[in-house]
Amino acid sequence: MDAWLRRGGLVVTASERAARAIADAFHRARRAEGLTAWETPKIQDWNRFVRSACLERAAEVRLVLNPTQEQALWAEIAAADGRLATLLEGPRYRLAALAMEAHGLLCSHAPRFLRAPARAGWQNDAAAFSRWLAAFDEACRAARLLSAARIPWELLTVLEAQRGLDRSPLLLAGFDRILPVQRAVFDAWGEWREAAAPAAAGRVNFYRTSDDKAELAACARWCGRKLAAEPDARILVVTQDATTRRGEIERAFLGLTGPGDPPVFEFSLGVPLGQIALARAAALLLRWLSGPLAEHELDWLFSTGHAGGDIEESAALQAHMRWLRARGLEQPSWSISGFLGGIPSERRQRPEMAAWIERMTRASRQLDGARRQPRTPLDWAALAPQVLAEMGWPGGRPLSSAEFQAGERWQLALETAGSLGYDGRRLDWRDFLSLLARTVEETLFAPESRDAPILIAGPAESAGLTADAVWFLGATEDAWPAGGGTHPLLPVEVQREAEMPHATPQLDWDLAETITRRLLASADEVNFIYGGQTAGAETRSSRLIANLAGQPEPMPEGLAPRSGAEPSTILVDESADVPHPLGQVAGGASVLTAQSQCGFKAFATARLGAQGWNAAEAGLNPSQRGQLLHDVLHSVWAGPPRGIRSHAELRNIGDLNAFVSNHVETVFKETLRSALRERMPARYLHLEEDRLTRLVTGWLEYETARVPFEVLETEAGHTVELAGLSFRLRLDRMDRLSDGSVLVIDYKSGDVSPKSWDPPRPDDVQLPLYAGFALEESQELGGLTFARVRAGDLAFAGCVGAPAATLFSDLKGVSALAKNAMTGEKLWDWKESIEQLARDFVAGRAEVDPRDPPRTCDRCGLHTLCRIHENRIALSAPDDGFESEEDDE
Repeated sequence: MDAWLRRGGLVVTASERAARAIADAFHRARRAEGLTAWETPKIQDWNRFVRSACLERAAEVRLVLNPTQEQALWAEIAAADGRLATLLEGPRYRLAALAMEAHGLLCSHAPRFLRAPARAGWQNDAAAFSRWLAAFDEACRAARLLSAARIPWELLTVLEAQRGLDRSPLLLAGFDRILPVQRAVFDAWGEWREAAAPAAAGRVNFYRTSDDKAELAACARWCGRKLAAEPDARILVVTQDATTRRGEIERAFLGLTGPGDPPVFEFSLGVPLGQIALARAAALLLRWLSGPLAEHELDWLFSTGHAGGDIEESAALQAHMRWLRARGLEQPSWSISGFLGGIPSERRQRPEMAAWIERMTRASRQLDGARRQPRTPLDWAALAPQVLAEMGWPGGRPLSSAEFQAGERWQLALETAGSLGYDGRRLDWRDFLSLLARTVEETLFAPESRDAPILIAGPAESAGLTADAVWFLGATEDAWPAGGGTHPLLPVEVQREAEMPHATPQLDWDLAETITRRLLASADEVNFIYGGQTAGAETRSSRLIANLAGQPEPMPEGLAPRSGAEPSTILVDESADVPHPLGQVAGGASVLTAQSQCGFKAFATARLGAQGWNAAEAGLNPSQRGQLLHDVLHSVWAGPPRGIRSHAELRNIGDLNAFVSNHVETVFKETLRSALRERMPARYLHLEEDRLTRLVTGWLEYETARVPFEVLETEAGHTVELAGLSFRLRLDRMDRLSDGSVLVIDYKSGDVSPKSWDPPRPDDVQLPLYAGFALEESQELGGLTFARVRAGDLAFAGCVGAPAATLFSDLKGVSALAKNAMTGEKLWDWKESIEQLARDFVAGRAEVDPRDPPRTCDRCGLHTLCRIHENRIALSAPDDGFESEEDDE
């Protein structure tokens, strides 16, 4: 092949990747000869060859449709047919893609069916496709359009008309199978032949491992050793799972290089452009101008830095999102006008925020002016970059090489979407965004090749590639030969007769055998490998590969998986505690609760300011519902003029439901934030008021059965000094009981139990902390209780000294309250454990040591900081327990 190219011969390859690989090898050979300049070799992939040859020789000029244009034309034809599957845009375009694929199969395998009479007997879905194909042909003739799938037949017509002319002979490379249309074109061209296959590999191995993870690890380990011994070696890794296992494959091969070093591998196929941060940020910004973005999308957008003009703006936007969440102002989605309008004046005046607001406002106005009437896709494609530039995209920081290439690919996707205006159609902005979104998702992006020594490719993409060594992953019976179904829009008998892909199992076997033999001749050493388990299911080795490479053997000792799991993190023994400064501690009792649950949780939340992240909900979330419950009960027991203060006053209320309803209505008006009220339907809020009224009414009816009591405090604030720290506590309620003692009450709407106070590591320290350190000397503790206020389960749960005498006179001795009496010994144990927790917090004890794994970890939300899962901590659920809520403060 090298000699052929040096003589100026033309090489036609099966794929663009093969053309680049042959060109790279040609250039390396010239550099090895000491040359500094040479003629560009004549290498073209099949698609480029037929397109350029057709355009050079065709007498009639016709517009060649790109995939976006052709899919839109098929979608219009399918919609005109009136089938239910075409009513919605998504299914309509998926059906159009299937029709394009069926048309391509006919062009490449069975061209006689391109004529309508040959399709006369087709039925059902095939008959519908036949009608669409007839309409497609008519539309192309009327508008002088040409499908890319028809280019080879157009070229064939030209070649047959120019029969007898001398043309450069062709050398074919990388064709696993020459399709009928390709053979017809080559025969009409003149002299052609396939490149001679090199000799089969001298060393062929077939290995088995325990599972698919072990086979990947073994391959990566072998490649690392090969490159260490031969730095100039080139390795081809073939896998059918490059798309689904891309992240796993990257992690395995990234281990071959040190931090900061360029990767020694690259993939032959790219990823959808919509998965690239730069392109996705651009698409989200354009969509935000005309509609809302989900909050998680907005969080992601601000985190990329592509939505701000510089680093300061990006930091300010992220800080504002945290500010919104800290005040409970999160929303499931944000319109641009709602987001800008919700920025308070003091924040709007900051320079970094003011500049961003001004740009976003100008971009919104610019688009609003353009959206007043439909425009051609080309007009929208020209406007989009202007609007993005106004908004500050792609950001203020310098772009990396890959990001710069992604930006160019994004511009190409814009131009492709704009090309839909070839027929003068006009679209509104939303339709153009939908078109652009499809184009971006269907556009693959891969950074330009770095000529890395390891290339990861699929079996088909590896055609025409050579290397010093080949590794074939996933050589299982189910995966190789690769199976597939027949095309749903073409008759099965037509597909079998034309030997279309997956028409019969034998065709799949023959193609896989051809690819396997080609791989065996692509390198001096070829290794096949398979795992005995995939996704937990037992697998067997590929019979096809066993026929060609022999039966699988165990992995060599040096490549076998190491015993035990490989650590995902580097463990560092860090024993230096950082003491906490004495004084006021924000967070109140929740700090000591966190210290008891896990030392690291207290350190992260109280000292690092870390917070868990919960998605915003369309309605009231559990925290907001709980706060409304607290506010209503506080309003009820707040005393005159609207509330009550004693058991006697409660019993004297005539219409308890109306009394509670008034308090609920007042709380909703006075405490529910206007931002929440405005985005929720009035009917929904009315139903929430009714629900809360019934719940609180039920609770007050439960309390009417109590022994007479008096409410001393509600929502009262107290300060506790402990171990040199000052904790600000807020108590839900404190009652004076009939014997003069006090009962400390904490409202809960979840499943709670006094077991959460058990030392030495209580799961909730708020009430024991208050009872042990906040009561006045004159106050005698009568008990601590959770007031469990939830529908169908209204009860006190806690420890009371004399519950039958002070709480419920009819209390039975077998009840939990009677059996769990309040004692001085219990109070002393609480105080000791809480003092120890405070000393541990002051000392900086921050071990990752959950109190009750995995339950403690499941409700923490800080896993990315403590890395508990990576540290392989064994988490096992206990036999019994309870689920407590977060502290009130």
